[in-house]
Amino acid sequence: MKKITIMLLAALLSTATISACTGISTPETEKETVAKQEAAVEIIYFHGKQRCKTCIAIEKETKALVEGELAELVKKGKVKFRIVDFSTDEGKKIASKYRVTFSSLFVVTPSGAEDLTRFAFANARSNPKEFRKELKNKVVKAIE
Repeated sequence: MKKITIMLLAALLSTATISACTGISTPETEKETVAKQEAAVEIIYFHGKQRCKTCIAIEKETKALVEGELAELVKKGKVKFRIVDFSTDEGKKIASKYRVTFSSLFVVTPSGAEDLTRFAFANARSNPKEFRKELKNKVVKAIE
């Protein structure tokens, strides 16, 4: 009995360590669990009340990609796009899960989350074609 208890404790500790290292914790709500099961890849754009032109461009270009070139993958349930306003109560909960405090862009897969915020700020407004191309590549690669 003691061995089983130690093994269960070790497994729990290992899972907690992996979650802490990747920055991804278990889903907070049943709704999030269902969403993760439905979509292999989730693109999440976080924003606050006030947004600059670049922040708006990140949302606009991501939305254009999802509704255009990735539309078929969205229909198949392989890609999901979510816009989260972290100034709302619900948005604050989601943002805290990803440790977000300012406009951010993430690509989330079952194996973890990739923060593309720097890339997004560097390209969404000044080089939108490159932004969409690279974001699409990240998403398609994550699905494979």
